Amino acid sequence: MIRTANFNPEIDVKLLCTCGHELCDNRSINQEHLNRMQVGREIDGSSWKVTSGGRCQYHPNEIHRKKPADHQKGMGGDIKCSGSTRGNIVDAGIKAGCNAIGVAKTFVHLGYRPELPSGHITMWVY
Repeated sequence: MIRTANFNPEIDVKLLCTCGHELCDNRSINQEHLNRMQVGREIDGSSWKVTSGGRCQYHPNEIHRKKPADHQKGMGGDIKCSGSTRGNIVDAGIKAGCNAIGVAKTFVHLGYRPELPSGHITMWVY
């Protein structure tokens, strides 16, 4: 089972898909990406709450997709934040090796896309 010093699906239940669909495989963030998130948390120096991690193909936020995205691939996680902490989470995520960053009002998406050129970061706002 995936885990790090500060992330554990027994405590952070949102690391696993929570859609409730009868065919849900309860997929999680993979260990490699969870390690990146752990490093980011340590760089930031504050506790991080995962609001969304792995998502199966039946998850309401994924069912419309033609191709799997970060969450379905186990390489994306959303971290709860307030306006004053967004920049810190983004900065720590980039330093930890995340290269797909989405910024929303209440969370920051930290993802990793191996197909991006080395040093390239893609960012968007919700």
